[in-house]
Amino acid sequence: MTSAIFFAVDGTLCSHTADRETVVERGLESVLGPADPELVEIYLDTLDERRTALDPEAEWAGADAVAAATDADVDPEELVDALREAEIETTTVPEAARSALSALAETDHLGILTNGSRGRQAAKLAAHDLADYFETIVTAPEAGVAKPDPEIYEYAREQVDADEYVMVGDDYEGDVVAPREAGFVPVRYEDEGPSFWRALDAIV
Repeated sequence: MTSAIFFAVDGTLCSHTADRETVVERGLESVLGPADPELVEIYLDTLDERRTALDPEAEWAGADAVAAATDADVDPEELVDALREAEIETTTVPEAARSALSALAETDHLGILTNGSRGRQAAKLAAHDLADYFETIVTAPEAGVAKPDPEIYEYAREQVDADEYVMVGDDYEGDVVAPREAGFVPVRYEDEGPSFWRALDAIV
């Protein structure tokens, strides 16, 4: 039996060591110097608005809004790169995750299912040497619908031919309830207690 196993990125494959305001502040500071809290708010408000609209260029919209709000000569692409780098620097991946994914990839089709943009998530996967484990990436902007809407799982199913579909993620509504409604087998990732990845690595 062939299985397609999809993983969430943020909070599952990658753990965050700083909140989003701190990440944005660090990213902006690397380009602009000391970041005005108002610029951090402008970026995050624009980003959230465009993500809700399923805009694949949400990061650039946020960077454009910051550039328009400052007197400095700012390249939005430089801001996007700096913000991605700041996020990568504040994410970690357990070593047991790599060995577990390596073992799973030998027999199963591994994929990513995320509300984030392809560029942002692919950058994190590449930076943490995870990209080669995944054959398929499903994003909300490309699917036209976001978690926890079960339709994103129907879209994911259309991308991969398998006998069984599995979702691994940390969000109860988006990674457990919704995929179950779509006929996926949900696996809840929890970062507390015994290591999920060590347990998975031992099983596979």
